[in-house]
Amino acid sequence: MTLQVNLNSEVGRLRAVVLHRPGPELENMTPATIKEALYSDLLSTKPAQKEYRQLEAILSGVCKPFYIDDLLQEVLEKVPESKIYIMDKLRGQGVPEETLRHLESLDAKTLGKSLVDGLPGTAMNPMYNLYFTRDIGVCFNQHAMPTHMATKVRSVEILITDTIYKYHPFFTANQAWVNPWEHVPAGTRLEGGDFLVAAPNVFVIGQGARSNRNGVDAFINIKRQESSLFYVITQELPHDPESFIHMDMVFTFLSRCHCMMYKPLLLGRNAYATRLLKVENGVVHETVCDNVLEALHQIGYDYEPIFCGDDYGMYPDREQWHSGANFFAFAPGKIMGYGRNLHTIEALSKAGFEVVEAWDVVDGKRKVETEDENRLMVYTLESSELVRGGGGCRCMTMPVCREDL
Repeated sequence: MTLQVNLNSEVGRLRAVVLHRPGPELENMTPATIKEALYSDLLSTKPAQKEYRQLEAILSGVCKPFYIDDLLQEVLEKVPESKIYIMDKLRGQGVPEETLRHLESLDAKTLGKSLVDGLPGTAMNPMYNLYFTRDIGVCFNQHAMPTHMATKVRSVEILITDTIYKYHPFFTANQAWVNPWEHVPAGTRLEGGDFLVAAPNVFVIGQGARSNRNGVDAFINIKRQESSLFYVITQELPHDPESFIHMDMVFTFLSRCHCMMYKPLLLGRNAYATRLLKVENGVVHETVCDNVLEALHQIGYDYEPIFCGDDYGMYPDREQWHSGANFFAFAPGKIMGYGRNLHTIEALSKAGFEVVEAWDVVDGKRKVETEDENRLMVYTLESSELVRGGGGCRCMTMPVCREDL
């Protein structure tokens, strides 16, 4: 398979993914900047990096991992227009001219590092959230699209993603870049954690604190330029608590026929609507459904739900808070998530998933299985530091190439 942008599902075998290893940007966060940085606690870099090795060990065994820092440096070194593009966008964001002149004087490597780590005493904040690469860009079909964030603190992250998608040879090879955000209503939002590719022409999008209907409409306007028929399932989400920040915190695909769900929100009686949007010949036909599973069923996709916290007592709430529904599939039925969510892992085990500790992969005791689709497996990451950032394995990955199912 040619390595290029191709994303037609959430579970097809992974071929390429964009990551960011937690770094000095975390050390630049202080108690005074926690709230602005969208965190509820300070993270320690070395423990976070140690835990991150588990994710890297699994993914490096199955695909090509790109690091967003490297992609940015390569673009700045090889494509002069990319630096001009970044500077123009930063100027439009109101970055002071003195700061811009300093940035323009830097070589590609130093400029890239400065954008990520921030510049003390200037308007350039560190990119505290960059290890959550999922939020800042999405690929669907043969397209790569920067997202449109709800918070200003992540605006430079989006600019970096946009620049990479627009200028890096991996993305320009098949003209993947699309950007629907130039002429949208104020307040339009769509973040990657809310965007799931169920099938080539079926998308599940959360609408809550970080994404809204205007963001969904902007995506639809892009997609209907090439497809005469496709479906978007939208799910309303609570704006608080913060653990409901994105759709993938309550729902993720695990295999061709399994999904992980936070049952109280998605299957319980509440005020959060599920809508099936059928877009045919450019016209949107909207139907209200009972839940996401029913909406998927109506268009021919049936999934067996596995419940976060094993639908037992207080554990759905406790484990959802710690990203217990946030799993990442790197092949059909091969997933990774936090092992600390014991009842969720037990629910997976009861559904037939073999449990493998990620440290066994790091230590060379186990190899990563991708071939046998009938063998369901969950690789569990030990985490007490990464989890405090408020996201899980899906949050930490930006897939850019998967094999078609």
